[in-house]
This record gives sequence, structure tokens and C-alpha cells, in this order.
Amino acid sequence: MLTKEEIKKQISLGNINITNLTENSLTKPNSCNVTLGDTLYVYNEKVIDARNQDIYLKEVMHDLPHNLKKVTIPSSGLLLEPFKVYLAKTVEKVTTNGFIPIINGKVSLSLLGLSITHNNEYKDNCYDDYLLLSIICTKPTIIYPYIPIGNLIFEESLIDRVNYGMLSGKEIERRMALGTIIINNKDNIVINPNSVNLTLNKKMGYYVNDVIDLKGNNEIKEFYLEEEGTILSPNEVYLARTNEWTESYDTVPMLNGRSSLGRLGMHVHCSGGMGSIGYKGYWHLGIRTTSSLKVYPNMKCCQIYYLTPYGKITNYYEGSMQMLGEDLSSQYTRVLKNHKQL
Repeated sequence: MLTKEEIKKQISLGNINITNLTENSLTKPNSCNVTLGDTLYVYNEKVIDARNQDIYLKEVMHDLPHNLKKVTIPSSGLLLEPFKVYLAKTVEKVTTNGFIPIINGKVSLSLLGLSITHNNEYKDNCYDDYLLLSIICTKPTIIYPYIPIGNLIFEESLIDRVNYGMLSGKEIERRMALGTIIINNKDNIVINPNSVNLTLNKKMGYYVNDVIDLKGNNEIKEFYLEEEGTILSPNEVYLARTNEWTESYDTVPMLNGRSSLGRLGMHVHCSGGMGSIGYKGYWHLGIRTTSSLKVYPNMKCCQIYYLTPYGKITNYYEGSMQMLGEDLSSQYTRVLKNHKQL
């Protein structure tokens, strides 16, 4: 994964080009902020035909709605319906030569139950277009135009040298001994062949109001998981965190749900599992279940893995999610303040 300085270098060399970059786009150690415009597209048909997927894509990317309906997001905000698919594209157009652009959702949005991508987050190594967004919210959510919507990263394609990649479990252990990776509660963690299992803290929360406002301070009600299990309901986003506090100084931490829980219909984050070099804190989760599911305190709920960056590291992450403690509320209002959207 390219560092910020390497992204800038490749931009100067002409191997990466990103149009319409905002002032705060390239401030993170290993990613670039991308922005939602003021247009969404929704399906006209009650039944979506999988054979028409290329047609739908062209209608969004070329702004030629026929099977899709075009919706403008007013500055006062637009109320999204839960579990309805909204298509959009980023304000930024990305052109690459030898580098693969990959878009991830923001953790702060994931904690509000908002997904921006599904199934395919990466593009081609010679990509030349805007980035497609497929937006789904868990609860009715008010969205606004020209807000930061995702994090864009880059991976080099088809390299001859092998000097970076995903750490093995043994390498994670070695770097923990060196102190460049820190995971507290280490006597209780399980290190896999290339990841570490993290566990669910007993304190969770959910949003009190029926509607989530991206620019609002959304009230949450906290509760504690029972030892004999607590049932989570579908159509709700639950706020949670790991028991483990982690820090990483020369790698990019990434978080995924466990496949065993995925088969039970549990998502531990909606689309925001990417960390940054230098992140310190607990991992906060926006949990969504497909059906009623009983969960337990301290159960293994997710796994962290680490990617080595390519390029010079010139700064560590100092964004809105840094030093996340026990407060379960989303930090998206802080993101908007940093981008002068509030």
C-alpha cells in the first residue's frame, strides 16, 4: 500500500492522477479522502435484473439515467431509506498506470450504519474514471452533498520485487516484541497464520432516534451484553468496540469480520475496516445482523491484519478516530468540522 508521500510522488510522475482534490484530501499517512457529489441514482424497477448490471453502471458513470432515476441532494440534506440501494460516483476522477485504486468506507460513517461499497472495492491497474459508490444505510439517514465519503488507497500492480505485503503471524509476533505493533491484553489474544483475533467488549450501544443525521449529534443508549447471551435485532446498527487496544507504527492495520460470523449474517463494520499508519486506540465497530442473533461478551468477533507500506512514512495518523477510547459515538461530525462542512 502506498504511503501519502509515494502517492504524491506517483502523481508528480504522471502514474496517478486525481482530479478535483480538496484541500484536505492528502493529509492521512496512507490514503486520500474522496467526496460525494450532489447526485444519487435509484432503481426504477421493483425487481433489479442482474443481467442489466453493465447498463446500470453506464447510466451512473455517464449521467444518462433511463432504468435509473436521478435524485439531487439538497444542501438541507436528503433522507435515505434503510436497505435501499443508492448509486453515486465520487467528485474525484482517478487515472492510474500500474497502480490499483481501492476505495474503503470511513469508520466514522460505518459507525452510523452507512455502507458505501459492496463486494468489490478495487479497480484495475490502468483505471480511468470516477469511483462508483453503492450506498446503503441501516436506519433512515440524512445525507448531505459534497461530504467526505470514503478513503482511497493505492496498491502497486505486478511488481518483480517482494518487499512488502501482508505480515505473517510470526512476523506480527516479532514486531510486537520490537514494539512497532502493540496489542494489549496479549496474553488472551489468538495469533492466526496472518492475523490476530480480537474480542467483543461487553458494552454496546444503539441509536435512540429513528433517523440518523450525518451532521447531527446522534444520541445513543448503552447496554451491556449478558453472560448468557444478548439477542441483536436486524435493521439496527449496534455500536461496539474491541477489548484490545492496538497501535502500529510501520504497518497499515486492517480489520475484517470473522468468516464464521459472516455465515451467520453478522457484519462487524459496514464498509470501514481500513486503518492508518500510527493509529492508536480500540477498534470501534458498527455491527449489523441479517437476522436475530445471540452474541456474547468477550467472544472472538473480528481479526486484525497488517500490510507493510511502500514509500517514505512522513507522518502518523492524527485524524478524528485517533485514540478512540470507551466512548462509542461516531466521530463523523468531527470529520465534517475538519473539512469545514459544519
